[in-house]
Amino acid sequence: MKKIILLLFLVSLNLNAQSAKNKGLYIQEMHYPEITLPTEYKSYATRINANTDNIRLIVNEEQKTTPYSNPDITSAVKRYLEMSNFSTSEDPDFTIAFTDLGVKHIIRVDKKTKGYGDKETTVYTGIVELTSSIKVVVKDRDDNILYDKTFSEKQKSESAGVYNNASIKSSAIALSQIKKQYIANASDYRSVKNSSISDNVILKISNALKAVFTSYYEKQRVNLFHIKKEEKYGINNNDQVDQLMAFNTIDFSDTYLEDLKAIATTSLTHFEKELEKVTDKTDKKQKKIYWSLLSNISGVYYVLGQYDKAIEYAKLRNSIDYNNKWKFNLQIAEDRKKIVSKNKK
Repeated sequence: MKKIILLLFLVSLNLNAQSAKNKGLYIQEMHYPEITLPTEYKSYATRINANTDNIRLIVNEEQKTTPYSNPDITSAVKRYLEMSNFSTSEDPDFTIAFTDLGVKHIIRVDKKTKGYGDKETTVYTGIVELTSSIKVVVKDRDDNILYDKTFSEKQKSESAGVYNNASIKSSAIALSQIKKQYIANASDYRSVKNSSISDNVILKISNALKAVFTSYYEKQRVNLFHIKKEEKYGINNNDQVDQLMAFNTIDFSDTYLEDLKAIATTSLTHFEKELEKVTDKTDKKQKKIYWSLLSNISGVYYVLGQYDKAIEYAKLRNSIDYNNKWKFNLQIAEDRKKIVSKNKK
């Protein structure tokens, strides 16, 4: 029995010595707009439909009016809205209208069962929840709607789950305690919370509009792999992976794409030569090396923008009986191919 255990242990060590270790290469690639505006569109304007009503308080679905004003979203729009490639104008090509649907304060009670059997008990927690909703509509010069969506955010502001140093066992007590807490908190606290949640919604909108209408460079992860104890098998993979990984610390510049292409081209030639050293793809030792090199070749083809080749090698890798869970490089290559094809039309 001891001999069997020792044998299994040695086999495990041998397999682990050959396992591939994932590394994330982060490159900068072009984000294409989801909605392509006419090339002559160069400018935009914003319109703010402020909410002049006071914030509503909802307790058990009963609505009341609070003394708190809805925050003015104008300053948040100015801070967060970023439409690269477009400038603001009084005579715009398209208009972005923000309609503030308002902040709500919701007081409610959560119910939770704790324990099992004879020790099972029900406890209640009073909750103050804030919501904010803002509608954004983008129209062109002819008043055609290009984009129409309502964005919302929900946050728990505070809670009350303890009364007389014990969990609350009554819904009525939980509601009473959270009401007291809501009233006791200072108005400055409420004002900060109100502004914070509406700012978060504006930030969501800004990011969405940027993705929908503008082009810019953004980070994309590509999976590369180290081979453990590669020298034992006469493989030189890891140094080349590390040279690629050095780009994770390089800022985008005028020469970034050219430099990245140069190192990727060199890496492709290197990995292909190493691949030729694999003579038996069914051998347990060699197929793990083969899998890692195919992964890296697929990743480098992605970096070079040769997505058909990236897909080809990712699929070839997936045909090998090793680490079948890794689908990421294939997925990003297939997705990127569709996006680039669409934007070349």
